[in-house]
Amino acid sequence: MDVTWLEPSICPFHINKSADIWSISINPLLPVPGSRLAILPVDEKDRANRFYRQNDRNRFLISRWALRTILAGYLGLEPSAMIFEAGKNKKPHIKNPAGLNLHYNLSHSAENILLAVSDEAIGADVEFINRDFGYSEVLADNFSLEEVSYINEADHINRFFVLWTRKEAITKATAQGLDCDLRLLPGLEGPHSVQPGIIASDNDWQISSFIINEKYAASVATNPLPGTLQFFSFDAASNTPTF
Repeated sequence: MDVTWLEPSICPFHINKSADIWSISINPLLPVPGSRLAILPVDEKDRANRFYRQNDRNRFLISRWALRTILAGYLGLEPSAMIFEAGKNKKPHIKNPAGLNLHYNLSHSAENILLAVSDEAIGADVEFINRDFGYSEVLADNFSLEEVSYINEADHINRFFVLWTRKEAITKATAQGLDCDLRLLPGLEGPHSVQPGIIASDNDWQISSFIINEKYAASVATNPLPGTLQFFSFDAASNTPTF
């Protein structure tokens, strides 16, 4: 789908049967400013320190800062005041949502963070389009014959990553995880029927896919929404957005 990226300053931070999608550019090689670290609790900083590589630690810290900063706008809370806990199938959610039915899902890859926010269950996935990745080696175990044919037909690497993000997004939306047979999880365009139990949900789902800066494939899975998807983007490596 074609996407129009909006400035964060015009976000109303109000969800009504719709979803906001946030794309945040980062540079994990840069140190995380102290002002951003200040809003993170000790346990999140401790989790970051478990990563072996500094860029992985920085990526995790910035993703937690972005998550808290953006969700705070919807909840009317201070970023440091939010409490997160594990829900069904360990899918994280907000323990103190200020009386709102707010759902979110976070994904990050290389120098991009993708955050999806809705008042319905939602899943998001972003993947750096690594053109050196040996995708053909994993096709048979993760894609149906029709999907393999579609990937091999043209634009191979882009199609591979788009379909992969679709499968990831739906499993994250339903908290199923990637422990199902991904070949049974449809990723092609159009309506599909899914066997019972594959995605741990009896609901209908809509998957929207898009490319970010010609470098990242991304997908968002939502319950069919009468409202619209809005897309916001900012560069966290160079500035703090004005909300």
